Amino acid sequence: MPRRPDRLRVATFYSYMCSGGDENRVLQYLGSRDDSRFELFVINGIQPDPDSEALNGPMQQRVRDTGVELINLGIPSDHQRRVDDPGLGLAADQAKNFARMVRRLARVLKEKQIDLVDGRNNMGTLVGTWGAKLAGTRAVVSTNYELTRFHPPGWRQLGQATYRMVDALVCDSDACLDDMRDWMRWPPPGFCVPNGIIPPAPTRDAADMRAELGIPADAVVIGEVARVQRIKGQDLLLEAGARLVKEFPKAFFLIVGYPQQAQDYQDDLRRIVAQNQMEDRVAFVSYPGPIGDLWQLIDIHAHPTRQDSSPIALMEGMSLGKPVVTTLIGGIHEIITNEETGLLIDADDGEALYRSLRRLLGEPAFAARLGAAAKARHRKNHSQETMARNQEAVYDEVWAAPFRGR
Repeated sequence: MPRRPDRLRVATFYSYMCSGGDENRVLQYLGSRDDSRFELFVINGIQPDPDSEALNGPMQQRVRDTGVELINLGIPSDHQRRVDDPGLGLAADQAKNFARMVRRLARVLKEKQIDLVDGRNNMGTLVGTWGAKLAGTRAVVSTNYELTRFHPPGWRQLGQATYRMVDALVCDSDACLDDMRDWMRWPPPGFCVPNGIIPPAPTRDAADMRAELGIPADAVVIGEVARVQRIKGQDLLLEAGARLVKEFPKAFFLIVGYPQQAQDYQDDLRRIVAQNQMEDRVAFVSYPGPIGDLWQLIDIHAHPTRQDSSPIALMEGMSLGKPVVTTLIGGIHEIITNEETGLLIDADDGEALYRSLRRLLGEPAFAARLGAAAKARHRKNHSQETMARNQEAVYDEVWAAPFRGR
């Protein structure tokens, strides 16, 4: 085995960075990295443009603010073309751009003498693995949470072939880690590295934020912090909200997140608001500033997700003592205990969501107990420092003995 470098050079790779849970997980890690033992790089494939940044948020600047080098491969964005001309020509160009991205990544890996690549999510794993193979990089880690991208015919074979070359699979929950490894014909070793965060702090005055968003001073704010996509269940929250505002006139609903490619879904949400005449009880905000500015406004956290592993937003709410209603999806049950640190319901159960939120609104003492217990659990188990050291332990182990023997 070769001698470990004094500073292991690790490249985190995204095909395209957005304001998502994994990107926030990486930001938390970068904020507590061990610079004495690791030299970190973040590489992004698709070059952001103003239109895509408006939909996805300023994540790249947040990476730069950590002091870690961010490298863009300069692959042109096809965001507008996917909207205007989603045909065979687009598919052919996407295949060319995939090959171009792999080649450019391999060149950067060689130039930077990268020791280990951490491919993030499905496309980051796909490009990162093939780029690392082309560059002769010693080890590849895949950090992932679900494999729906690889379920269709054709994609399935590509996913299986890719994971056969991966040295380790990292996830933030045991449940989703097991599901992914069960799908693979040749599963690499799996590592569960639970999320850890610093509680998000506000930088602006709460009263000013309320006034800016049109939230009454005496409102009880029920908020969801997530990408605005159907899998996150904002429609369920607003449908429950239409019933709740009739019983609790002070209830107000705050939908926080970037729409990304789901503009039609956001239009659907606005129709729900209009049909129920809730315009003065709902605010949508894609906020580029520190998320703590918005968390300080939220009294009750709702996260009726249809697909998740171990959401960063749940960690944020727990760290701030926010009572939560969320779903029995992925590994959520590993961090939220029903009736102890939150309320758990089945996914897509709008009636249960309504009843659970109604209970928290009607029983503030119970809600406060849930929030306090969640905060204590976060403090005990989910610090940023613990997550960072666990992540780096995986890098050390995988570099020392790559599973695939490259």
